[in-house]
Amino acid sequence: MEQMAAEAGVTKPILYRHVGGRRELVSSLAIRFADRLMERLSAALDRDVEPRELLAAAIDTYLALIEEEPELYQFLTRRVPAEQRGAHEVLTEFVDEVARRVAVVIGEQLRRAGADSGPAEPWAFGLVGMVQAAGDWWVDRRTMPRARLVEYLLALVWDGLRMQDLREGAVS
Repeated sequence: MEQMAAEAGVTKPILYRHVGGRRELVSSLAIRFADRLMERLSAALDRDVEPRELLAAAIDTYLALIEEEPELYQFLTRRVPAEQRGAHEVLTEFVDEVARRVAVVIGEQLRRAGADSGPAEPWAFGLVGMVQAAGDWWVDRRTMPRARLVEYLLALVWDGLRMQDLREGAVS
């Protein structure tokens, strides 16, 4: 709060007077971040492209936003849940909403291909959890460019763990 007040050129009491307490400020930040992510994900998922490209765009969209604002992402996903009761539930609900949106897209893709859409929801929750966990790891370490991480995650999801290919050096 002190840093925000300093950046705004006001005192902490004035900042609190305008935004309410810390809980209200954190809630506003979380809503703003979630809305931007959902807006970008919706744009990425609502395109008429091949399924592999759609998946790559969704993964890249998520990682691009956390790359743009890593401090805010870490604050909202780590610090806030540790400090505020109820924050974990808010984050869980947001992740669930993203997964439900992804499930709709996967279900549509499966039906379009003439396949059973039954796996859409568990696959969506698994994909979202995997990308979130990989994003958490990546935002801490930055051992590779975002595009490389997208390639790696896409290879895992799209091609799967084909150990024979790994042994033969087919996966780069």
